[in-house]
Amino acid sequence: MNLLAHKTKIVATIGPASQTPEIIGEMICAGMNIARLNFSHGEFSGHRQVIENIRSVSAQMGLRVAIMADLPGPKMRIGNFGVEKIELKPGDPFTLTTQAVTGDQQHVSVTFAGLPRAVKPGNLLSLNDGFIQLEVVSVHGNDVACVVRVGSELRSRKGLNLPNSPAAVCPFDASGLSS
Repeated sequence: MNLLAHKTKIVATIGPASQTPEIIGEMICAGMNIARLNFSHGEFSGHRQVIENIRSVSAQMGLRVAIMADLPGPKMRIGNFGVEKIELKPGDPFTLTTQAVTGDQQHVSVTFAGLPRAVKPGNLLSLNDGFIQLEVVSVHGNDVACVVRVGSELRSRKGLNLPNSPAAVCPFDASGLSS
């Protein structure tokens, strides 16, 4: 078995601007050994086409190109707003709820059913990659009442993070499983 002359690999992410056979060929010529596909975005049919493009071009060039599938882990997200884009300001009250509601300036639903059990007053929560920070004021049933500490613009389906919480590591809810 012959070893490659170098052990370093060049990983390049294939996205909308680089998924055509022509661009993929240029990337392989430039040294790409591994094509990374981000499965957090796009549809499986689109990823299938990109994989076919990579396989076809690399075969025509006689070069091996590995494909790395970057799979999204479990994500906690907020739901949808009735009016796209709200502005949260420091001091504003804002409630996160596990009930299916259309979000507005006062509240929004969350995808993590265990949120009310995972937080307590004083906990800080982050929305939209940390651009917004909420402090938990109280928990009542399905609702987590918060006050905005750091405000910003907020749109539907943005991420929810519970820094320094076990649920931030693994938002798995085992309450429905039998022992």
